[in-house]
Amino acid sequence: MADKLIVGVDVSKGWLDVCPGAAGGGVERLANEREAIVAWLDRAQPTIVAFEPTGGYERTLRDCLRERGILFVRVHPNDVIAFRKSRGIKAKTDRIDARLIGAFAAEAALRRGLRLNTIGNELLQALAARRRQVADALQAERCRLALAAAEAVRKSLEIVIDALRRSLDTLDQEIANTIAADPEVAEMSKLLQTVHGIGPMVAALLIAHLPEIGRLSSKEIAALVGLAPQTRQSGKTKYREHTSHGRPDVRRALFNAARAAIRHPSPFKDFYDRLVAHNQRPGKVALTAVMRKILVTANAIARDKQPWRLHPA
Repeated sequence: MADKLIVGVDVSKGWLDVCPGAAGGGVERLANEREAIVAWLDRAQPTIVAFEPTGGYERTLRDCLRERGILFVRVHPNDVIAFRKSRGIKAKTDRIDARLIGAFAAEAALRRGLRLNTIGNELLQALAARRRQVADALQAERCRLALAAAEAVRKSLEIVIDALRRSLDTLDQEIANTIAADPEVAEMSKLLQTVHGIGPMVAALLIAHLPEIGRLSSKEIAALVGLAPQTRQSGKTKYREHTSHGRPDVRRALFNAARAAIRHPSPFKDFYDRLVAHNQRPGKVALTAVMRKILVTANAIARDKQPWRLHPA
């Protein structure tokens, strides 16, 4: 990695600040537009570009990098914050952030290697994200309806709820059509649904928001999603282990899958009951363990391209 040009980019709505991390060069500001990005790529010819996800403002940069076949990595903001503290830097500007992202990416590449991003079906990702937004809005309106007393307010809420339900049904059908249109994705969805607790929508969310599934080890996939317990110990004192970071949409899907799996006879229900009854684990802790077990099982299925087979005990 020492001879590679690794560039850090701080992404804003209107512009990009770019800085070569290893070389420690100056920061250049570009318009966050396709023409400016393409011209910069032609001139700089970076090997790897690192940037933080910024809610979609990085999409133009990402698309240009994909078209040129340039490797890129989206670094977690918490990693950059920790790196900033380790450098003793308190000031925060776009230019400083670009330098930090580039320096962090270069150091990470030298020490442990960078995990390059895997991009899945972007249409499916967009549909899944929109479905979550509509589902959240629908739940909020239902809660308001339960508390509303005025008849005019209730009628207004009922109209909005009806529209959101229809929108949700339309999105579900669009997601199903998108999956069916791609034979590889359709086969993956079918395989994932052989696992107890994973239905069509959970399978779609896993495929949309976790394109790395089947390409990482069980420990790596659990850490990526945020289901890997982190040990905390000091001297003779051992603190409760917690999970952190991860991908909230995947965790939500796995939470629903785990709740469904423990309601009916299955190995996951047996596992949950054993943790609660025999190991005296709190219900939430046991449910998180079931989420991880479902994830690891789904990851193995995606890796081996084989359905889940239940073996007699």
